[in-house]
Parts: sequence; C-alpha cells; structure tokens
Amino acid sequence: MNLIALTFGLALPAALAWTAMLLIEKDKPVLTPAERVVWALILGPAFFAFIAFLTHILGLTKLNLIGFIAPNLMVFFVLAVFAKRKGAFSAYKNRVRPGKIPGPVLSRPVMVFLGILGIWTAVKIIAGAIDLWSVPTYWDDSFNNWNMRGKLFYETERLELKIPNGNGYIQTAEGVSSYPPALPLIKTWLSTLRGGWQEPLVNGVHLVWFIGLIAAFYLYVLRKHSRSFSFLGVYMLVSLPLLLVHGMNPYAEVFLASHLFLTVISLLNAAEAQSSGESSAWLKLSAFSLGLLLFTKNESSVIYAPVILLLAAWITREKLKSGQIDRDALKRFIAIPIAILAAVGLPWLAFKWLNGLTFGNAKAVSNMGVGFSFPALKAIWFQLSSEPNWLFLPLLLPVILFFTGKNSFKYPQGLLTVFILICFAVQVSIFIIAIPLAREAVMQTGFNRGLLHLAPLALLLMILSARRLIWEPD
Repeated sequence: MNLIALTFGLALPAALAWTAMLLIEKDKPVLTPAERVVWALILGPAFFAFIAFLTHILGLTKLNLIGFIAPNLMVFFVLAVFAKRKGAFSAYKNRVRPGKIPGPVLSRPVMVFLGILGIWTAVKIIAGAIDLWSVPTYWDDSFNNWNMRGKLFYETERLELKIPNGNGYIQTAEGVSSYPPALPLIKTWLSTLRGGWQEPLVNGVHLVWFIGLIAAFYLYVLRKHSRSFSFLGVYMLVSLPLLLVHGMNPYAEVFLASHLFLTVISLLNAAEAQSSGESSAWLKLSAFSLGLLLFTKNESSVIYAPVILLLAAWITREKLKSGQIDRDALKRFIAIPIAILAAVGLPWLAFKWLNGLTFGNAKAVSNMGVGFSFPALKAIWFQLSSEPNWLFLPLLLPVILFFTGKNSFKYPQGLLTVFILICFAVQVSIFIIAIPLAREAVMQTGFNRGLLHLAPLALLLMILSARRLIWEPD
C-alpha cells in the first residue's frame, strides 16, 4: 500500500510540473522526453507543496485531502489550457530530436567491466533503499524537523509554526519553522493520501530525488558525450560515500542538491544555446527551478540564489555581446524569467518576513557572533584531505582545473567553475567566522552537508574538464 500511495502521490505533482515546464518552453521545447520526466519527478513535489502552501496561507484551504488536490488540479487545468492555446503541445510533438553522440566501439572485456560496475551501482542503491524503507527515523533534523513538522501538519491540518509539548514547545517559530515547509508538506500530502502516517512512505520519497538526481546527471552528460562515458559519470556520482548515505536517509540535502543541479545546468544550457528562443526557454526553466529551490532549504536564498542571479546576468551580457539578442528584445528576455522567479519564490520569503522567521538554519544570521576560528579551519582541512566522504574529488578537481588553466574560466563552462568556487568560498568563510557554525564544523555536522549540495556539480565540472584536457586539448 505504501508503494501504491507513493506512486499515486507523485503522479499528480509530476504531471503538474510537466505541464508547467511545457508552458514555460512554449514554442521552443528544449527538454528531451526523458529529461522532462526526470525534471517533473524532481520539481513536481515542491511545486505541488508550494501551491498547497499558497492557498493555505491565504486562508482558502486546509491541509487535508481536498486542500491538497483541489487547488493543484485547478492549477493543472489552467496550465494545460494555456499550454494548448499557446501551441506548446503541438510544438512538443513536432520538436527536433537531438542526435546521439557516437561513442567508441567497446571491446567485450570493457562491456563486461561496465556491466559489473552497473550491477554494483544497482546493489548499492537497492541496499540503501531497503534501509531507508525499513529503519524508522530517529535522529536530528530528519526526526525533529522534516518528519515531525510533516506529522504535525497532518494531525492539525494547519501550517503550525510552533511544535507543542504539553504547556511548552519542543520548537518555537524561530527554530525549525524557519526552514521552508516544502518537504514537510510533501510528507503531509502522502500521509493524507494514504490515510495515516507511515514512516516508510514519507521516507521513501527521498529515494525519488536521489534517483532523479542520478538520472538528471546522466542525461546532462549524455547531451555532450556517449552513453558509456555518461554511465561512468553516474558510477562516480553514486560512489561518493556521503552522497550515497544522504541519498538514502530522510534528510533534505539531496532534496536541495537535486533542485540546485537542475537550476545550474539550465543556466549552462542557456549559455550554450545557439538561438535566443532556446536561451530564453532555458533561462525560464532555470527561474522556475530557482523559485522552487528557495522553497527547499534556507541555504538556497542565503548562498545559492545570489550567485545564480550573477551567472544569469553574465549570460545575458554575453548574449548581448554576441548579437544573439538585441537591446529591443532584452526586456522580454529577462522580464519573463524574473516574473516566473518572483511568482514562485517570493511568497515563501514574504511569509518568512511577515512571521518573523529567521533567515538562517534555525539560527538568525543577524544574531550570530563573528570571530575567526582556527579549530574550524583545521577541521575543514581535515574533512577535505583525510576523510573519505568525497574520495579523491577534493584532490582531483583542483589538479584538473590547474592544468586546464584559464580555459576553466572561459564562457560558457566558466559559469560552472565560478559558481562552485564562489559557493565553496562562501561556505568555508561562514563556518570559519560564524561562531555557532564554527562549532558545527568542528563537530563535523554542518560543513560536509553544505558540500553535498555542490558535490554533483563539482563532479560534473571535473568530468567535463578532464575529458576536455585529455581528448580535446587546445
């Protein structure tokens, strides 16, 4: 029953996001059918939760079965009607299918070796999935934040900002309620559909984002390279120990990482697009994904969104310089993505502001003491150089970037390099100078989870740079 509830519980959100993306692309469908399905599975639940959140805080619905289904069905039909009128369905049917990238002819031993790697990758995912479905939630944010809030919303049918405990509170509004409610709302929806709170069900949705991230990674590399090369990238991604562990537990890091990955690769695709129509479609998709990214965790608005907007400005500047867009078309080129981002991203930020919720992870940024922490810096260096969380990624990526030299910073791949370096520098700085977070770095609880958001993008940069260095030297 839990598997059936999970399947049906994700079908409507996926259909909702699928239709929204089709309307966003309109007459310029840029996603392949496989990409569209994967992106819909990743973005759909957050979009579904956002609509339920918006109608609930406006006082229109409760967080019950009708409150989830009715507004989302209405939005789905409105999107479908507009997509039909704008010719999006016809454009999708008549889309130009991208050609396959030819790969090397593989010998039988190589095929056997890749098959063994594939089996081992599947074993790791299946074993982790069994653990995720069978072990109850019992630790830290997975227990006293995401699942606890989801169960509270389910029991009360309201978006409660305080978690009661007799005459007191386990959590005040300034605590875990400062985190976006997307993930708890998704768990509330699945439990409402099931008719009861089931830990395997509400935890099982995390597996969808992990598999979605793996698939999105594979499909992006496949745009540039062969199937065998793309599969090797997936094998390396799943082999990152901490990413695999988090992909199989009910924390929110892979939830955020999957949304961040889609947002950034949309920008990369926009930069590489050969027409203004395709560039505009990718920028609008990135804006849609970024708006939902703000609804995942607070790091999105504090760290990632400013850098993403900086990269979008860089892309716009390059498009103007190249003549792909002119100044007359500039307003429309940037206005629509901004409108999409505002429509999806601003309601949660406004809600936080109006309710006095903090803009840090349960710790107000404005109240953090500041001071340099050498123990935190030492702990960060130890985690990067001596622990196996990321295997050889922290060593290989800087080495490869050094040998690729200035090519690493050239447009368009430089977008990815700049994004990772800025976000990494910001995270290191925060954990070194913010006293409460410095303690987390020393205790090894926060810093590596921040790196987990960047790990798929960092691995992607390493793969693309290494292939260019070895097979496409200047």
